[in-house]
Amino acid sequence: MGERRYGERLKEGGSGDPPARREESSYREMAMDILIAPTRFLPNAGSQAVADALERGIRQCQDTSGLIIRPIPEGGRGTVDIVVRALTGRIRRSNTVNAVGNVVDSRWAYLPDGSVMIDAGETLGSIDPGDVTQGSSWGLGPVIMDVLRFHPRQIIITLGDVMVHDGGMGLLEYFGLRFVDEQGIDVARGLRGLERVHHIASCDFRIPPVPIVALYPRALNLTGKDGVTYLDGGLKGFPSYQLPVIDRQMQQYARILEDFFAIPLLQQAGAGEGGGLGLALMGMGAQARPAANFLMDFLQLDRDFQQARWVLTAQRSLDKTQGASVVATLARRLSPFSIPLVAIIERLGDHYMQFYNNSLKNIYPLLDKPRSAREVQRMRIHLLEQAAYRVAMSMQG
Repeated sequence: MGERRYGERLKEGGSGDPPARREESSYREMAMDILIAPTRFLPNAGSQAVADALERGIRQCQDTSGLIIRPIPEGGRGTVDIVVRALTGRIRRSNTVNAVGNVVDSRWAYLPDGSVMIDAGETLGSIDPGDVTQGSSWGLGPVIMDVLRFHPRQIIITLGDVMVHDGGMGLLEYFGLRFVDEQGIDVARGLRGLERVHHIASCDFRIPPVPIVALYPRALNLTGKDGVTYLDGGLKGFPSYQLPVIDRQMQQYARILEDFFAIPLLQQAGAGEGGGLGLALMGMGAQARPAANFLMDFLQLDRDFQQARWVLTAQRSLDKTQGASVVATLARRLSPFSIPLVAIIERLGDHYMQFYNNSLKNIYPLLDKPRSAREVQRMRIHLLEQAAYRVAMSMQG
């Protein structure tokens, strides 16, 4: 009897429900004992699809009348969809340009509490590797300006899946900053301009008059060996020999912004997310928050923790860069409740052992045997279902 999907709200007394339905709803609340709370597996399995696969696997082995499904977005593309489904918000669209200047309609969500949520990756996430040096964050500016017409309580911007690498220079240019080279000539947009910027010549800087929250999936530094250029540069098509040069350019640019805003931005957690877009938003006064933790609060996941007997989660990788990930965040948040957490992981990296604590009891591999990367991608949903079955069998025993 009864799984509750994400976003359902059981009605309280006086709602007009018949007494039998209210009693059944109460029973369903009490019966819940397994919480399924995974995130997405890029590139081909979203959070909801992963959650559905885990549910099917668990249902194969035991009485699971108490299952509840809570897919958790990680602050990249797809976050808006999960949040709207959970909170019954509304999807809207704004006309803007993408990273390379092509006209697009960018989606965002207006939520019941008056917040607006924007996936920056909706506008800045699709770009060919050959165009990365031209990719600009300018197109996010018109979206922010458009949502201001609705007088939001706050603007929440997710920074995952952003492919530009301009340090947010395009966004700041949209809001009035003018970046120039040593001769005082305006620099081009994108990474090509970042390498030539010398100072901010003049500005008519206009900060949006509402609070902004920037959500970072990883606490990426802006520069250094653990910074965004070295960690994400290869994915964006930068040759390895160029990474030290780009990293130095990013550091010089950040110093210019620090002097202008009189804020120590370089060491802020998440400043490197979105190719440095986090840095620019923090300069504009945004509060930076780890995406998984913020979204668990926003979606009120603690209510479900208090009733769960154990929790199953899943994410694609777990390594030293994943301190703000769904698995790490769940492990910390479940610890006060003494609720066991089990994680299904496709790929383990360096220092994953640091995430074990009183709650994270077991990490199960996604793969049942060695498989090629192509085969894993093709079979990922089926493999998740099988892994969930193995986990449920072990927990049942």
